[in-house]
Amino acid sequence: MSLPDITFRLLRPEDAPAFLALRLHAIDDSPTSFSSSREDELGRSMEVHAQRIASPLQLGYGAFDGEGNLLGFAGLRREQMSQLSHKATLWGVFVEPAWRGKSLARRLVAACIAHAQREPAILQLHLSVNTENNNARQLYESLGFKRYGTEPRSMRVGELYYDEHHLVLLIR
Repeated sequence: MSLPDITFRLLRPEDAPAFLALRLHAIDDSPTSFSSSREDELGRSMEVHAQRIASPLQLGYGAFDGEGNLLGFAGLRREQMSQLSHKATLWGVFVEPAWRGKSLARRLVAACIAHAQREPAILQLHLSVNTENNNARQLYESLGFKRYGTEPRSMRVGELYYDEHHLVLLIR
């Protein structure tokens, strides 16, 4: 399937089952790239998943093939506390392994950045990336994100600990 067959759009509440399926696949494929476990995701109701991808403070962009299958995702979450409301967080970026290397992740992240740029209250985007995930870090840095710190032992998967880089993109 060629890239012209790919559609990028905001997710809607009815996309929640496809989002959950992709999220579970992402965790199985790359458990050290996500702070949620399979159990965490399965413990949330479908309504909660719908709110995570299509609500006033959280949204998701999806990449869909010509048959409507969700191939990739990137999420954007706004901070709701007034003194933090100038910030948003990029989260959950994942592309099906068979579709990697075709710029889907770049386009999904760029869609989130463009969305944030249209929101006057958002001044900066934040994200965290596993220090071992060089491909993701390079993608984010190529889009203008700058590293401002590294958190040791940020995540524990099983009995292993992983450090995470914290990155920021100043929008205005």
